[in-house]
Amino acid sequence: RIASALVLGALALAAVIVSPWTFAALVIVAGVAVAWEWGRLVRGASFDAIALIQAAAIAAIAVLVTISRPELALVAAAAAFAGTGFLGLSSGTLGWSLLGLAYSVLPAWSMVWLRSDPAWGTMALLFVFAVAWTTDTASYAGGRLLGGPKLAPRISPQKTWSGLIVGTLAPALVGYAFALMLKGTSAPRLALVSVAIAAACQIGDLSESAVKRRFGAKDMSDLIPGHGGLLDRIDGLLIAAIAAALIALRDPSNPGHGLLFW
Repeated sequence: RIASALVLGALALAAVIVSPWTFAALVIVAGVAVAWEWGRLVRGASFDAIALIQAAAIAAIAVLVTISRPELALVAAAAAFAGTGFLGLSSGTLGWSLLGLAYSVLPAWSMVWLRSDPAWGTMALLFVFAVAWTTDTASYAGGRLLGGPKLAPRISPQKTWSGLIVGTLAPALVGYAFALMLKGTSAPRLALVSVAIAAACQIGDLSESAVKRRFGAKDMSDLIPGHGGLLDRIDGLLIAAIAAALIALRDPSNPGHGLLFW
């Protein structure tokens, strides 16, 4: 489990740091895996036409946002939603298929857009990753050390209120640390941004657990040794990325700057 986490973390960091294109490539590969896992869970299909549309939409959006053509990315997303809607309606999986598309397309767009900032894109994504990873680690540690009442036993029996609180507040330290490195930004405000993104991360974690419960699955797949599926590993990050992008809209021309500087 630890080895898998280290390898995945190293790959993600390398992809972010090297260039926008290496990160776009990582998003595309991850998009294929996410499309497969979602279709496997909600439609019982390994890789059907809906999953193909989902993977193709993520690939198109990753490329088009990287080359600064958001209007074409929007067309690709609209076409994907139309195709998914038609096929989902005919197969009786309309709602779940559309949810799966949104659940993958929106985070992919958000992360690639953040990385596209030439000056602050790398740092912005490293910040989001650091917040998400800290949230996961602190939630686990807080729950194990403090224990206490269960958060949502029907959805995720192991999660506790103490883990939720610690996992949401601990990333404030990440905000302070990044503020010290960056200079020129408000440490208290960036700490609050960290907490907001951490809260979104918690929502993502619980939401994915609820979907798995709905379909009677323990894991999304067995793709990653010791972790289950890719979605089991990045569920919180996906919603955290959307939250970060919404915050970054305060400076849409320079999203990394909009996220980090206050």
